[in-house]
Amino acid sequence: MNWRALLFIPAVAAGVFLFVIQQRDDDAVEATATEAIARPVAALNAEPAPIEVVITGFGRVEAVRTWEAVSQVDGRVLNAAEALAAGSIVEAGSTLLRVDPRSYEIARDRAAANLQTAEAQLAELDAQVESLSEQIALERRIEAVFQAESDRQRQLLDRGAIAESRLEQAERDLITQQRRVLDIQNQIDLIPVQRVSAEATRRTRQVELEEAERDLSNTEIVAPFTGRVLEEDISEGEYIRPGDRLLTLAAVDAVEITAEVQPSEVGAALSLLLPSADDGSVLLNLSDQDAARQALNTSGIEAVVILSQGGRHEYGGQIERVDGTIDESTGTIGIVVRVPNGGLPDLDLRRPPLTIGAFVSVAFRGTTKSDWRAIPRGSLQLEAEETFVYVADATDTLRRRSAERLGQVNGRAIIDATLEDGDRILIAPPEPAILGQSLSVTESASE
Repeated sequence: MNWRALLFIPAVAAGVFLFVIQQRDDDAVEATATEAIARPVAALNAEPAPIEVVITGFGRVEAVRTWEAVSQVDGRVLNAAEALAAGSIVEAGSTLLRVDPRSYEIARDRAAANLQTAEAQLAELDAQVESLSEQIALERRIEAVFQAESDRQRQLLDRGAIAESRLEQAERDLITQQRRVLDIQNQIDLIPVQRVSAEATRRTRQVELEEAERDLSNTEIVAPFTGRVLEEDISEGEYIRPGDRLLTLAAVDAVEITAEVQPSEVGAALSLLLPSADDGSVLLNLSDQDAARQALNTSGIEAVVILSQGGRHEYGGQIERVDGTIDESTGTIGIVVRVPNGGLPDLDLRRPPLTIGAFVSVAFRGTTKSDWRAIPRGSLQLEAEETFVYVADATDTLRRRSAERLGQVNGRAIIDATLEDGDRILIAPPEPAILGQSLSVTESASE
């Protein structure tokens, strides 16, 4: 065995030990140097403030009410308004077209004459009743005279002062008079029946006159409200028949848009605007549309209709109701917004009208009443079911603060966090994030 080789072992071990010690010293120096270097980071000066919440929906402009002119008579069109072209606006009460009324005027005059005849028959019955009443009174007086004469002749016959033939003549005269009174009474008794028939005839003639006047009035088509002509299918000189569609008019005093939005977005917005609204779940209870509409109105959400046509034009709207169904293909619900006078142009604002069928967007805007912070979603950290944010404190040192995530709006997280003076929320933490390390902070204003 070569014992000389063993003499090198202590020397090698000593060298290895010195190398390890030196390497550890170098790592310690490098770590110290790293801690001394300030890490560059971007921070957000997210001051607590009310936050604007915006939800966007899309839909088409619809008429609040429409009116379709359908011919009720037949005849030739004599006059048609020049402003009946599709898209034109007609004023309430204006005459849109006229149909030749001559045949309907004749029918009206005939019905009026028939009514006068029926009324004359009734007047004749009234006069007849009066005449017969006077006549029967007179005939009854004559009957009383004949009755007295018959009684007198019977007394004379009983005394033997006259012949029996004289009594018989007196009784024949009395019977004849009684028959005359009875005939007049029968005529009087028949008059109520005749009156019923005459009154029925008069009512029939009145109905005929009303129908004739209605038909005559239907020869003139009048606009029931101020509206825009959507469709027009008539021309002057054309012969029309009952049931022919003439034109369609849409009211311009207001238009509606059913804006399709995601229920989750609306619920999230309500949870911020109405913290007591149970995360806006009232909107999911579509069977109670009144409660959903009330929640939207109570939240202070304003609806703004936006038309992107020849520029950007905005129209203030009112939330009217919530559609009670969910679209199976898109999963959206409809919020109906009404725009007063939206169908009319606004010359002062140089704003065009909202025409029926136009595709528009609707921005539902609200502002939170609480002083929360809006930060980028990447700034909010989650670790072991704890949410927090990294901050640069007043000494530009990396710290972390607990934060509560309240919701999300427009791609930004809404948080409630208690920060210390000088704290700025980091948009993204350094890698690795070592609490206590120095930072070189570049600040940006809250978006």
